Amino acid sequence: TQDGETKVVRSGDVMDPTGRCRLTAWCEFDPSPGDAVRIDGGRIQFWQGSPDLVVDNIDQVSTLSDPPWKKIDPENHWVDVDLTSVTKGGSRRGISTSGTIVAINSGSGIIERCPECRRMLRDGVCSEHGPQRGEEDLRLRFVLDNGVSNANLFLGKEAAEKFLGMSMEEVKGEISSMGSDVFVSNLRSRVLSRKMLVYGRSAIDDQGAMLFADTVDLLVLDPAEEAKEVMERWGVAL
Repeated sequence: TQDGETKVVRSGDVMDPTGRCRLTAWCEFDPSPGDAVRIDGGRIQFWQGSPDLVVDNIDQVSTLSDPPWKKIDPENHWVDVDLTSVTKGGSRRGISTSGTIVAINSGSGIIERCPECRRMLRDGVCSEHGPQRGEEDLRLRFVLDNGVSNANLFLGKEAAEKFLGMSMEEVKGEISSMGSDVFVSNLRSRVLSRKMLVYGRSAIDDQGAMLFADTVDLLVLDPAEEAKEVMERWGVAL
């Protein structure tokens, strides 16, 4: 601290049936995964645009032997939120939403990041730190749309590798041999106009709505069911 005192800080995720958020503890708080806790007198700040619960004193936390909800699987706990509600609400974590991919944005593929702030370099220059020797990274950028609202969708390295079924090195090799335009064209053929289910977090700011995916799935739809849904929505009868 500023006074020269050494303190321990721990951070992780907490969740309940409504979703999840970050928890930061500036004390000797060392729960086990799956523990149910109650926080009294904590405070809230923001981390990456979403709420971050903060515990300053261990006396603010108690462990519950009988949780007030059914057991939660932290590896597969997502709260389904329609895309319009996402874009009109605040930043959230642990959500799932869906929409149609209507665009592949520039900057999809291998990029270079500033080693200091992780911003993407443009022609070897960081907007914050000037000329830099960049660190390579993999990123995919889509636009997700549900017919009413849309959001920018970002897949970082891990999510992109899982979705593509390729490592970053394999993507680099493909782009090196075929060119970035061919890579984006193949990506467009694979996802454009396809419905995608997204699991991750949302960030809402003055630039609009952004989704940062932990994982995504392309949905296989029944054309007859889709047509029926559209007809019911618009009151069309044959």
